[in-house]
Amino acid sequence: MSPEQMEILEQTSFSMVTQALTDYASQAVRIFREEVDQPQDIAEDITREAIELMGLPQIHLRLYGKVDIKKAVYVFLPEAIPVALMIDTKAEKPSGSGTATIQMSQTSLHVKMWRQDVVIDEAGKLPSFIERDGRSLYVVTVFTKYIYDVVDDAHVLQRIIAACLPNGLLQDRYNPSENDTIWRVGRNAPTLGEDFRVRISFSDLRRKANWRVQDIDIPLANS
Repeated sequence: MSPEQMEILEQTSFSMVTQALTDYASQAVRIFREEVDQPQDIAEDITREAIELMGLPQIHLRLYGKVDIKKAVYVFLPEAIPVALMIDTKAEKPSGSGTATIQMSQTSLHVKMWRQDVVIDEAGKLPSFIERDGRSLYVVTVFTKYIYDVVDDAHVLQRIIAACLPNGLLQDRYNPSENDTIWRVGRNAPTLGEDFRVRISFSDLRRKANWRVQDIDIPLANS
């Protein structure tokens, strides 16, 4: 698959996810306010329910990976393209709305950046495509981030941000070098032997391709 085709495939797949979240936004506001579970658990449930309600054309294959939702689906361009849709969900207070922390098992990109005056080139551990039962499923990775605050002991949903992380086939477009990057230093301590993590910068990713970061409309009744 060419980089141009991969870009279109990701954009089409991402639009399905963002539409599912938009359709479910009213319920998401209510669920966040009424549920007593931890915000992270609430956010994961909301994303899963939104995707299930949309009823994507599924392929009955089991996928593996360190993300919250893993689905084998067809995306029509107009031909049916098998896709391994990987969706990870996060819930944070407003101070964390500009980035999303990822593990290297959640990306097929090389992470090229500077960290403390040292050049980093860390290979992602997620493949660009997955072979299952004679099919090649192209990996599309989406992060959904629920920004909430606590008011009168209730979780008030303020924003939903969705971001589509580029497939490794698009390395040269989105992170060709440590000086042209979409990454920020992650929340891990190398001196403590913690696994390498990194943060995707929403603003930098949006500058590369505006469609890759979307704010989901929240009902005005929540404001």
